[in-house]
Amino acid sequence: MGKHHFWKVTLGLMILSLEASAGVAQIGTLSEGACWYENKELIKVASFNEKTAYLGTKEQIEANLESLMIDTQHHKINDVKLSLHCGGYGASLVARVNTESNAFCLWTRFEKGKLALRSIGVVSDSKSTDLCDGYKWGELILGVNSIDSISELQSPKWASVIKEVTPITGKTYKIKLVKEYEFKESEAINLLEENFTGKNFIRYIEFNDYRHPIGEYVPLK
Repeated sequence: MGKHHFWKVTLGLMILSLEASAGVAQIGTLSEGACWYENKELIKVASFNEKTAYLGTKEQIEANLESLMIDTQHHKINDVKLSLHCGGYGASLVARVNTESNAFCLWTRFEKGKLALRSIGVVSDSKSTDLCDGYKWGELILGVNSIDSISELQSPKWASVIKEVTPITGKTYKIKLVKEYEFKESEAINLLEENFTGKNFIRYIEFNDYRHPIGEYVPLK
């Protein structure tokens, strides 16, 4: 979005909000004014560091989220909890999305009047927190005490569970699971822990969580 067009759109959003301020609405700023928002019939956001602006109804947002979830094969949404996150990097509309079988966390950015994906992950617990992060399904992070048993994980013995083992740094590895274990990462963790019990091989094994930037956020009720 061009600089002049951004300011024209942003000022227009603010003027419309001031005119309607008599109604019930969430209006405020985040991160020392880096982002401005209003949550009423329309959700309106201006991210000054990125020079982007956005407005849309919750129905439009939900439809946009469904299109971003197409690769999950779980894109039929039951309910959504929205938050606005803002930091030095800019703004993200964050959505905790519940489907029939899984809960997902989507971090989105504003691009040409629509939501574009920053990240999408699975929510690993059932806690109804306002802001989520999520993890990359089908992946695990493994810390080992010794690399001696890594070759075993790359052998045909584990071919029905593990697709690929990739070193990250030192004695830390990323494990990519076969498709059958996507969204069943806990089962894979149990199999690995049971196999290597007493062998002093595994230091830790965990989901491959997303790490998002610091900043302030507000739930959009």
